[in-house]
Amino acid sequence: MAERISARAESLTARLAMWSARYRKAVLIGWVLIVIVALGTCTAIEANTDIEDPAPGETGEAIKLVEERFGGGGEATTQETLVFSHPTLTVEDQEYHDTVQGLVQDLKGLVAEKTSVVGGTTVVTDTRVVADVITHYDIATPRELSPFVARNETGGDITFALVMMVGDDDEASENIDPILETVAATNEASGDFDIYIGGAASFNKQINEIVEEDFGRALYFNLPITFAILILAFGAAVAALVPLALALVAVIVATGILTLVSQFYPLEVSYSEIVLLMGLATGIDYSLFVISRYRTERRSGRSKEESLRTASGTSGKAVVFAGTVVLLAISGMFVVDNVIFSSLGLAAIVAVALAIILSVSLLPALVALLGDNLDRLSIPFLSRDGGTGGGIWGHITDQVLARPAILAAVTVTALIVVGAPSVSVLRIPAPYLPFNLGFNGVKSFPDDADAKQAVLALEENFTIGLISPENVIVDAGEKANVFAPNVQSSVNQLISLVEEESVMRDPDNPYGALAREPENNSSGDTEIIFIPINADSGEEKAIDAVNHLRNDLIPASFEESPARALVAGPSSGNIDFRESIYFRTPFVFAFVLGLAFVILLVMFRSIVIPIKAIILNLLSVGAAYGVLVLVFQEGWPPGIENLLGFEATGIIESWLPLFLFAILFGLSMDYHMFVLGRIKEAYEKGASNEEAVSLGIKATAGTITSAAAIMVAVFSVFAFMRLLGMQQFGVGLGVAILIDATVIRSVLLPASMKLLGEWNWYLPSWLRWLPQIKMVE
Repeated sequence: MAERISARAESLTARLAMWSARYRKAVLIGWVLIVIVALGTCTAIEANTDIEDPAPGETGEAIKLVEERFGGGGEATTQETLVFSHPTLTVEDQEYHDTVQGLVQDLKGLVAEKTSVVGGTTVVTDTRVVADVITHYDIATPRELSPFVARNETGGDITFALVMMVGDDDEASENIDPILETVAATNEASGDFDIYIGGAASFNKQINEIVEEDFGRALYFNLPITFAILILAFGAAVAALVPLALALVAVIVATGILTLVSQFYPLEVSYSEIVLLMGLATGIDYSLFVISRYRTERRSGRSKEESLRTASGTSGKAVVFAGTVVLLAISGMFVVDNVIFSSLGLAAIVAVALAIILSVSLLPALVALLGDNLDRLSIPFLSRDGGTGGGIWGHITDQVLARPAILAAVTVTALIVVGAPSVSVLRIPAPYLPFNLGFNGVKSFPDDADAKQAVLALEENFTIGLISPENVIVDAGEKANVFAPNVQSSVNQLISLVEEESVMRDPDNPYGALAREPENNSSGDTEIIFIPINADSGEEKAIDAVNHLRNDLIPASFEESPARALVAGPSSGNIDFRESIYFRTPFVFAFVLGLAFVILLVMFRSIVIPIKAIILNLLSVGAAYGVLVLVFQEGWPPGIENLLGFEATGIIESWLPLFLFAILFGLSMDYHMFVLGRIKEAYEKGASNEEAVSLGIKATAGTITSAAAIMVAVFSVFAFMRLLGMQQFGVGLGVAILIDATVIRSVLLPASMKLLGEWNWYLPSWLRWLPQIKMVE
């Protein structure tokens, strides 16, 4: 700006903004240095995503018991499954034999370097990666009787091998790369053979790779789409670049901070996607709000200084309050007391907090530096005139204010019908299509994932439970022995009962009713029995089987035994996590809604506005839940699965409802507070309640439409990712923001404010001590 910026301002946000404007060069240099340091941090240090996720319930108790009793000292505690298939050859053919045995020998010869410090000296030793590999060729059984061999669809043979990796799950994950590389090389060189590998370590590896690839793809598509929407919003390329630049700064700096944080607080592997999503969405929106107000003030004839002060003191103030609500809502994820929720919540909080800080520091400095150059590189026919008519939304608002009762009733009814399944999150029976919470298993992976192909091949020809069995941990007690006759009697009875359950066995299993040989610890007080479940871990068939195992088979087998038996595994963990979510849900809702109420009460000095805002936001969140059920549980509307590239599994990820609620409630408040801020501003200037509603909505219509379009575009890119959980996340966010920015903002908000009249601003006398927060600068 040409003129000198004075220090006088009426609000904290205005004072911060004017300070940044006055010292704009120093502020810009400071942020450039911060970005450089953040980039250097991300390059030099690898984020630690090796989280220790203590499972809840019986699963957690069983895992803890195994860790205590086995101590990770055993060998070959982690199993991977190799699947071989050829269209014409059988296992008796020499080429088939040589291919299998050649790969087996290569795997047995793999070693990994292990670094240790002995007496101050770094010692590098080679350790085995694979302890043993068991194949059809290791048993003296004819092909027709071999549990390792089946005929495939084309007349050739399909067989599998059990790869026993050295060490526990963590060690297996560290050493899986050479195994995957060896298998891939053999597969490529083996002609018509198809060779796949599946297991816990390979699953995790492929998930990480998919997340990294999708993260890059999301960034690649999000930036040009967002820039195009900003061009339409501002009509000028320079003005469009500023919000995009601030959002990128928020993403880069947040990633750098979280990389450091992860060194002492490991983060869930998807944290980078949450940073990208929240950094782009809030960083762009907050900048958009402030810049739009600044340009409006300039075109109304105010000076650059007064325009910036007004924009920062009104829209900037709304941004800080709205961002605070977002932060408080997201902090509700810590109430879940789960490391995945906590780490993803932390990632979102850092990204949003930086977006808020940037909006009152770097953004004013850039605006002060550019001044009217924000309008440079204008696009013909797209230049905004700063009018307050509101366009189509202004017309809709007029119609709503003329007929508030009937339009509100119809809209509320429609949202309740769509969102009815959401009540089942609170364990209230839903009238139809309740949430089916769970974890989608490996079969929800993209088709090109080897782990999925291994699972499908095993399920079709053998049993999927060989890859991810349920573990029954038999605890004889610290002073007892699992080899005691009465304990082994119970174990044998359990195995006999399992043999009668079709979903828990396969007559071709190499270990009969079990997925592998039982394991015993060195002191003999604990035994692990591996029971295959012939269904993907999240499928209803698997859930029913584990419930039957826990509630019927184990009690019948161990009723008179001195030992106890606990079940842990993919499906049992699924069940226990879901129960934990159900238990925590009311506390999260109470925490988020309570804090939101307090913030809105303080900002608007009204007890009616926060209650109404909470109800309206719950309607949009509930409707988004209902859409998730229709799309991902029922595969409706027709063609949606092909469009998004998924297959409806009937399962909504267990973590999704609470995570979505925290994110959505905060983001929905952004628009609500921005609109209400303009309404309150008009009301403070002397307009009647109805006039203030009309003026506020029309003045913000264009900005909120653009902001919502950006958020929906950002979230929609996530809907096309390959992991089903992220697709559900993207669809849920996009739908809720779309509903909030259209139906809620243009129909229910003005209708409810018209119907309530002056009651909107009601504050009980016993709350008159609350501070006055003026929206007029």
